[in-house]
Amino acid sequence: MRLKIFVWAVVAIITGAGLAGCSKKKEATPEGTFTFRVGDITYHSNSTQGYISDTVIAGKKTLIIDGVTNNFAKHMELMITFPNGLQAGQYDQSTGEMTLMDIQQKEEGYITKAISIKLESINSKQAEGTFSGTLISGEIEKPLTDGTFKVYF
Repeated sequence: MRLKIFVWAVVAIITGAGLAGCSKKKEATPEGTFTFRVGDITYHSNSTQGYISDTVIAGKKTLIIDGVTNNFAKHMELMITFPNGLQAGQYDQSTGEMTLMDIQQKEEGYITKAISIKLESINSKQAEGTFSGTLISGEIEKPLTDGTFKVYF
């Protein structure tokens, strides 16, 4: 009989500990934003992520803003490689790159021909800025306008 009581006590303790662990609130990371226009089409990321990576070849830090449109048709990515460490400022095609690719590869994607990025702020928790330029796909050039992003790490 004492063994049954002991077993039930152990089960109750384990269950209680499990439920107590589940009740802890985890801080939610806010949703990021990533939008721009290419020609007459506005692209808005439904799922935006931002992270900082070390480039192997250049040996520099790179901010990557990554997103997918809400219909999962396009993958969009903006990268800024920092020549002198993580800092706000103005960046161009020598340090920035933008791609807009068709996920199902039914059509050609767009890559940077020219870009101007204004990184307004960056710290250990977030980065935000604006960008514009020109994207190309083969012989086709389209203006990239109204670009904005705000990502959380």
